[in-house]
Amino acid sequence: MKNLLQPGIQCTDPDSLQFCLRISESEYWYCQPNIYHRDLFPGADTPAQRILCRYLGDPNDFLRDIHSDDEVRAFASDRMLWLEGEIDAADFSREEQEELLDAYGYRWESFFSDAERNQIICENHFEQYPLDYRNDI
Repeated sequence: MKNLLQPGIQCTDPDSLQFCLRISESEYWYCQPNIYHRDLFPGADTPAQRILCRYLGDPNDFLRDIHSDDEVRAFASDRMLWLEGEIDAADFSREEQEELLDAYGYRWESFFSDAERNQIICENHFEQYPLDYRNDI
């Protein structure tokens, strides 16, 4: 989870605290809170759920507070509370890439660069197959 502290980290969905870090033109690291973990179930009376609720929609404050709040840093460091992983668009065939793009209404030609297209391919895979990125099973 040290990637959350890296320069260049981007929030790709503030409402779910989804973050992305570009590793190469085709490879990206994604993470977001593991909503399948019992400590993050809606209505769970846990420190993790309270932190999640506090920062949903406010990723900049979350990233800032990782550095100054021990409880937030512990939440961000607990791999079990996060879905995360590296995804390389080059691992997918052209047909698979097009299917991932099409599932979100994109076409191959919708992008100005390969890197931009690859990021969306990786993001779509991360979102469509969240169980592949669990650290708690």
